[in-house]
Amino acid sequence: MRRIVLACVLLLALFVGVPARAATPPDECPPGEIAGITSLDGGYWLAGRDGRVHAYGTAKLFGSPGRPAATIEATASGEGYWLAAADGTVWAYGDAKVARTTTPALTSPVVGSTRTESGLWLTTADGTVVAPDGTLTARRHAVVDIVATASGKGYWLVAADGSVWAYGDAAAVPKKPSNLKAPVVSATSAGAGLVLAGADGAVFALAGAAFHGSAASLRLAKPVIGVAAATADGYTLAAGDGAVFTFGTDGFMGNAVTTAADCAPPEPTPGSEIVRIATAIKDGRAMQGWQGGFVPYAWGGGHGSAPGPSFGTCNWYTGPLPCRADVTFGVDCSGFARWVYHLAYGRDVLGGENTNGQLRKLTRSTTGRPGDLVFYGRSPSDTRHVAVFIGDGKVINALRTGTVIRVDPIDVSRDRLPGFYRVAA
Repeated sequence: MRRIVLACVLLLALFVGVPARAATPPDECPPGEIAGITSLDGGYWLAGRDGRVHAYGTAKLFGSPGRPAATIEATASGEGYWLAAADGTVWAYGDAKVARTTTPALTSPVVGSTRTESGLWLTTADGTVVAPDGTLTARRHAVVDIVATASGKGYWLVAADGSVWAYGDAAAVPKKPSNLKAPVVSATSAGAGLVLAGADGAVFALAGAAFHGSAASLRLAKPVIGVAAATADGYTLAAGDGAVFTFGTDGFMGNAVTTAADCAPPEPTPGSEIVRIATAIKDGRAMQGWQGGFVPYAWGGGHGSAPGPSFGTCNWYTGPLPCRADVTFGVDCSGFARWVYHLAYGRDVLGGENTNGQLRKLTRSTTGRPGDLVFYGRSPSDTRHVAVFIGDGKVINALRTGTVIRVDPIDVSRDRLPGFYRVAA
């Protein structure tokens, strides 16, 4: 799974050969087992085995097939992605394209995918490589993933025991890891090198890649299932329960972990209660998990495992320099909305996703009422800001670096989306 680079601000399907339309996502809870991760310099996507896609950081939601998926791979621009099923079916979203018109006849399931300029490449468990045009090449190795080189003129096939086979301009990897304690489950390119991830969270840097740490010492609720590199000097691991672990210069922007308690339908909450909580936070009053005091904006703050203020990150930061987000305990816009709604509903109804993911979980109304959320951006799948509507043409929000939670006019940004959004009754 390869990294892509995209410079932008923090927001926080049809069948083979045809660009996919967004299917209505199934019920968001529980999120189900995670099948894969893909990333860009600014965020990442997690794909569930049920085909649902979860977006974090600057990653946009372009749709999901609502059918079982085995892998996810982002396009070079970050303006789209592919999902592939075990039988070789591919769904394309955003600017992703599929060259072939039929599903290939495979003798074993698809287990990995990678991207080059020519499109999406797949590999099956028996080492059959499927080119973007549908051409099959039998490599006759039992593998778990395929990784293209930076040039796109070669690739590695990776096995569960750490064996690596190099093709094209991929650098040879003559020795497999000697201290492997669990099967290798995924791999990604890192610079000109290769990074392998084990099910136990172990990481192995090969072919010149740098090692930035691992999750092998952690007690994992579910095994690691994927690795992706958003930056040249980092990588991100994803576990089957949606847990995310970042290393090096890759930044943490949230996870898809959901508890059973989060799956019960929320009790109705008056909009006045949401406004009361948002106002109390704005006024610096003590709240659950907050001792009181004005809450500063922190790039990436509020997206930890639990709602509420957290230290931000300087990864993908675009505000005034020098960046102090990583030493600022606060929230960004979607972190603030998540915190307010958690306190109002008694559970994490919005989750750790970015504004795109939050909007998807809500119901739109043409008539606003205090306590609704207002989103800003180019479209519902490309949002850049969120605020709590308090009535009288005003919102409470975490606007940008250098500010605290405050009241602003509802048109604080010129790209306000039509309508108001709330938790379904």
